[in-house]
Amino acid sequence: MAAIVSSIARPPERGGDDSTATAPRAAKPGAPAAEPRTETPEPTTIEFRPGARPRTRKLELGRPATVLVDVKTAGQIEIPSLGLTEPAEPLTPARFEVLVTTRGSHAIMARPAASDGPPSKVGTLKVVPAS
Repeated sequence: MAAIVSSIARPPERGGDDSTATAPRAAKPGAPAAEPRTETPEPTTIEFRPGARPRTRKLELGRPATVLVDVKTAGQIEIPSLGLTEPAEPLTPARFEVLVTTRGSHAIMARPAASDGPPSKVGTLKVVPAS
């Protein structure tokens, strides 16, 4: 008889709380969700060196790159359209880690430290669709 009474008796309520909280259920193990993988292209290095005329270098859209800019005199190197500025010295080139996700051309500008004049164009980084 005690077994019948205990099976129909209500469990004791938890004190001081009006909520009817229940123990969390364990999640059922299932197959892991398949996520599509997109492979990131290998990083590349693009170099700009001081010379008689500015050079254009191409970079594939979405490809990570290290852009190195050598200078003859100390100063600042800027890529204004990407909002990037780095110092550079003759033995220490400016270094930019970039991942550009839109097509376009980006001027690379040099502003010598000993000059108040406008910056000079070192080259252009042209971002093109992947081939």
